[in-house]
Amino acid sequence: MAASLGILKSLPCPAGKNCTAFQCLFRHPSDDAAEPAKTDESIIEPSLGSADAQDSPRKRIKVSIDIPNTDEKVLKQVSAGSAKPQTSGNEKVVKAMSVSARISPPPVQRKRTLPDNRADKSGNTLVSRKATFATSSQQSTAKSPVQLPIKAAPSKPETLNPRHLKKSPAKHDMRWQIVKLLHAQYERLNNELKKVAPDDESFLIMSRQQLITKTLNEEEEVAINKPTMYGNILKNKIKVYTKMAVEKWKDERLEDIKRSTGDTSALEEAHKVIVTGLTPVQEVEVLRQLLSPLKGLEQFGYISTVPKNEDIEKARQAVEASGNVEVCDRCTRRFTVYPGRREEDGALASGGPCVHHPGKTYFIEGPPGDRLARSSSSKKWRCCDQTVGDTDGCVTGKHHVFKTTDPNRLASVLQFAETPPNPDAPEDRAVCFDCEMGYTVYGMELIRLTALSWPSGEELLDVLVYPVGEPIDLNTRYSGVRTEDMAVAERWKPGDNPMPTVIPSGSGQLSQRKLKIVPSPKDARDLFFKLISPDTPLVGHAIENDLNTLRIVHPMVVDTVLLFPHQRGLPIRNGLKWLTETMLGRKIQVTSNDEDELKGHDSAEDARATGELVRLKIRNEWRNMQMKGWTWADDGKLKAPDDIWTVVGAKKTKTH
Repeated sequence: MAASLGILKSLPCPAGKNCTAFQCLFRHPSDDAAEPAKTDESIIEPSLGSADAQDSPRKRIKVSIDIPNTDEKVLKQVSAGSAKPQTSGNEKVVKAMSVSARISPPPVQRKRTLPDNRADKSGNTLVSRKATFATSSQQSTAKSPVQLPIKAAPSKPETLNPRHLKKSPAKHDMRWQIVKLLHAQYERLNNELKKVAPDDESFLIMSRQQLITKTLNEEEEVAINKPTMYGNILKNKIKVYTKMAVEKWKDERLEDIKRSTGDTSALEEAHKVIVTGLTPVQEVEVLRQLLSPLKGLEQFGYISTVPKNEDIEKARQAVEASGNVEVCDRCTRRFTVYPGRREEDGALASGGPCVHHPGKTYFIEGPPGDRLARSSSSKKWRCCDQTVGDTDGCVTGKHHVFKTTDPNRLASVLQFAETPPNPDAPEDRAVCFDCEMGYTVYGMELIRLTALSWPSGEELLDVLVYPVGEPIDLNTRYSGVRTEDMAVAERWKPGDNPMPTVIPSGSGQLSQRKLKIVPSPKDARDLFFKLISPDTPLVGHAIENDLNTLRIVHPMVVDTVLLFPHQRGLPIRNGLKWLTETMLGRKIQVTSNDEDELKGHDSAEDARATGELVRLKIRNEWRNMQMKGWTWADDGKLKAPDDIWTVVGAKKTKTH
């Protein structure tokens, strides 16, 4: 069709000088002046029938400067850089080069753009052509084109709407509700900070768009990295920000700024140290205000009195009458245990291998108001992400195992004991401790005990423990204790120092610690009793498990489960790993799915994390106590306010 339209150029335009067409298809007298500008395109453009034109793509992205079609003689003069004045005909050609440009040329007439290392038919490369063209342009116009730097497109303002994801973890309505709730807490904290922040901290205040971006970033990160726990994580995050004070928000803003600028050294140091503004002795005094009475908590596993001998005997007779038949703690199947081993084959338990899921279950959160969201099909295992009921398990254990929480059955293995008086125990410290347990023929027993001084964190005791019954499974995945650790550990004897033996290593390497092993849980408890008295506060996470494992009844305990309660209340509890990551920004209990690389929990690490959580609570509690008018007396004891006081505008004011 393009060829047939070209025939019209030989006919004069019917409109003549009154023609208003932009590119008229007919001939005009003015076209004669532009005739010398016509070039022989075969010099630099391949013909329609050439092989190069057929092989090259019909449509390419323009990546180089267009070189207008010129006569071959003109190209030679430009490349030679001739300083001779051009003829009038050549001046017309140069003028035509600068003003004549084809609009939307036909595909077959489109010039090919060759790679920089390919030469055209005239023997010149595209690189030399572009340089030559720039030189001639400088000679003719005395001004070279300036290539402007590419500017990054400014980020477009976003609305409070969840970002589109290739695979969304929840319906859009649910994501939108979560985004709104999270943004509301960010906005509240930002407004509170705006009221109290001095001028030198104004950089901590976020703009409206920054708040929206932060909200969408947080939601998107969880949706991509942890889609299966999307609802649980963000709902807990919203709960944390709902209870967060402006001081904590200020610290978080500082951390965000340091992280964005790449200054993480100060951030890591801030994670290591919690400043309460109190001396260690004063921290212990404030800690006594957080003591939890065990009376009334017996239904949740806390034991406040020593079991009676007659009750213990009844429990022992009941076990004998049942033939030691137990329910597996992992797969819930019934099996028989054999204390002292079975005579015919030396087995410790019947039932063969145990196929089970080692992880806990969780629900896939549905949209708000959906009553069917928590159906059995939405319940999965954390260990393998399989739906509950699909398989019997993802791990196979050698034996079935069991545990009991009945105080009388526990006392039948080792009787409970109240903390005896100890005048040698310091009064100005608390003790933070953690126990690791393994499965034996008598249930779960103590296999490692770690105790630290609180709040200093100094190590007081760390020993391995031989259980009373024959071990069935040391539960290495969680306890971190291996069979070889128990076998090669140095035997502790009465009078020996129970602290680990430090083995020096080479230069640049950390020294190794070799734990000692004590003969029984009773020996470990006696060593622990030397560190405490009835007035010593004991600090722990889910401390009833540790106390029951040691068979101790103690009147003064501080439990982080009670200091940081779950939103649904007992018996549901927040895990230590989650609390440490959420409140302190640290990761503990990092495990691997590879059986050869299982590290398990470290009781020393867990005890330190628990102690730091309590110090965080002490810091916040002391701030609240100061607001109410609490002060320190001359004897170093806390002095309660005479009346109800509060602080308004940095001034102490009495409330009515």
